Amino acid sequence: MSSSILVNGAAHAAPPAEAFGELPIAYDAAISPDGKHIAVVVNVEGEYVIYVQNIDNQGDPQYIRLGEGVKPGFIKWANDHRWVASINRQDTFRNTPYTASYLYSADIKTQESGLVVEPRGMFRQNNSRVIDWLEDDPNHILMAYSDKEFDPYPDIKKVNVATGRDRTVKRGKNGIEYWISDGDGTPRIGAGQTDGGDKKMIIYNSETQRWDRSDDYPGITPETDIYGILKDGTELVIADYQGRDTLGLYIYNLKQKKITRTLFHNDKYDASGVVLSKDGETVIGARYIADKDKIELLDKYGTLLDRLRAKFTDYTVDFVDQTENGKTVLVKMSAAYDPGGLYIFNSGDELPARLSRMYNEIVPDDLGNVSAVHYTARDGEKIPAFVTFPPNVKTTEQFKDLPFIILPHGGPYARDSHEFDYFAQFFATRGYGVLQMNFRGSEGYGKSFAEAGRSNWVVMQEDVEDGARWLMEKGYADPERTCIAGWSYGGYAALMGVATDPDLYKCAIAMAALTDIDEAKKDLKKYRGGKHAAEKFFGKAFEDKDLRRANSPVNVAENITVPVFLAHGDKDENVQFEQFERMKKALEKADVKATFLEFEDENHNLSVQKNRETFFVEMEKFLNDVNGPSEYMVP
Repeated sequence: MSSSILVNGAAHAAPPAEAFGELPIAYDAAISPDGKHIAVVVNVEGEYVIYVQNIDNQGDPQYIRLGEGVKPGFIKWANDHRWVASINRQDTFRNTPYTASYLYSADIKTQESGLVVEPRGMFRQNNSRVIDWLEDDPNHILMAYSDKEFDPYPDIKKVNVATGRDRTVKRGKNGIEYWISDGDGTPRIGAGQTDGGDKKMIIYNSETQRWDRSDDYPGITPETDIYGILKDGTELVIADYQGRDTLGLYIYNLKQKKITRTLFHNDKYDASGVVLSKDGETVIGARYIADKDKIELLDKYGTLLDRLRAKFTDYTVDFVDQTENGKTVLVKMSAAYDPGGLYIFNSGDELPARLSRMYNEIVPDDLGNVSAVHYTARDGEKIPAFVTFPPNVKTTEQFKDLPFIILPHGGPYARDSHEFDYFAQFFATRGYGVLQMNFRGSEGYGKSFAEAGRSNWVVMQEDVEDGARWLMEKGYADPERTCIAGWSYGGYAALMGVATDPDLYKCAIAMAALTDIDEAKKDLKKYRGGKHAAEKFFGKAFEDKDLRRANSPVNVAENITVPVFLAHGDKDENVQFEQFERMKKALEKADVKATFLEFEDENHNLSVQKNRETFFVEMEKFLNDVNGPSEYMVP
């Protein structure tokens, strides 16, 4: 807040509310191994389509529709003429919602397409888990799935990507849910948990050709994060604390049975992944999230990405794919004030060429600037946060008595960063300031910061409240026009915020919100491993029944005195629809002024574009009804 200039340039008219309901246009992309074709997962009028074009734009493009409501995942080329994409669909089995995943594939020569593997005569949730792309075998991939219904311990299958025919490479083992190979098609690590909740990891011993337990390797536990396998399976890239508060990256030698060297360790932020060389043999960089996602290159590795990051310092440059010679890369570029897009960059180019915007009607000139800040919680802890300004707030002198949205993130064990956030920017374009805080419990700031919230949800709630009070005490936020909003856990925090302190906020917006902790624990138990998932998720925070009830919005609805906007999808797997129904009844019984939105055949994330559009349109109406139009909205 120390700078007198917050943003430059003139703000344009605010985009319509529907613009923020558009699904991202370019979801993922890949370059064929021969470098001749690009396949892009694109949104066409609310439906995701695979678009394939010759890299030099010669010839007619090909389109294959994936279907409305289908949420895409990755896309990758199996060989020069066949791409494979993962897709997710909402399904219901025995009256319980599930997200089922599949691999969809097509040959650009024959244009023959379809699912790679499909369960026949049974329900199988995961049909897309690829263990190894077998770069030296362009017709096959290694996958993990079972031929038995609801078998959590999959076999490893070698699958023909064209025909779907498979051959079992290794039978599943009790307690092993996930497999990791060494990149050459040899399974090396298996991990998971038994039906009894015991964590398990097995490691292939190349000398004895037997599978050892992780107990045989000091410093390795079933919960150790493994980010890579190097040198023919003898070295693992692992995450470890090594006596510090944050996670670092280390090389563990399986023959010596110890950590042999440090790759990366930041004393402020947890490491979150690695960047490997094209052959997968060398770790060239470490990933971590500070104010935004960062990559620190190790030693003196230079890439095309370095050039882009040096040129566009405000932007997050995410690697998407590259040609085998490394001279052409696909990247996604975005900034906190720019939704960005998909770009192609060649080694001889001065600037990248844009292939697609991320949104049709949302452009940087319409958006607000974002600043990283800190505020002090009631016990003295410094809480990192981000403030998004209305687009026409240009100077710190204007930054006073703004209508504000307090926007805690979901998870709750996730985090916000200094990157484009369509939810925050929607509110900013409506003329609101937005505060997003990484309350205790948020990931990435070390063990003690995370556990301080996970062991006490009340602390997380207080950190959110302290952020709102900080804005008001500083004179930044108008107390008469400050609301709280959130999605998932953020929705829970919004409802609890207006229930525990009815005078602090003027309204609450809750999308897909958890509202009843006891029922949420029961819902988790509908799924395999749900009992243990509930214990891990809620931890020791709510072992006391009275505390659970007092911190469930459904039980304190009578304390709410401000308007509430409540929305939910009826096929929500993460927070089931009954949570919405119970909260709706409680609000009606308490005679709370409320707006309710129910979305049919919709999941936790609102994956159907028309539903997202409706959500934002109705949310804008709600805010205008509560506070009136903001004078900071650009007409």
